[in-house]
Amino acid sequence: MSKNFMADTYIVDDRLQDTLAWLCSHQDCFDSFNYDALQNELRVVHANGQDVIKPGDYLNARYGILITAHNFAKT
Repeated sequence: MSKNFMADTYIVDDRLQDTLAWLCSHQDCFDSFNYDALQNELRVVHANGQDVIKPGDYLNARYGILITAHNFAKT
């Protein structure tokens, strides 16, 4: 299955490179991102604050700002 990185929405999976490709395709909706390799943590700074992005999270760039919905079912 191929992914459309230009789509306005994205569900994060365990492929970091795909998540980064999607974010790079929507640079106008967030301020910055930082990946901590020691903690294996991707943090994105956007208009609503900052979020740690994890597999299962839903990302939405449809409104010109990054909106995240976290998958609370995973622990």
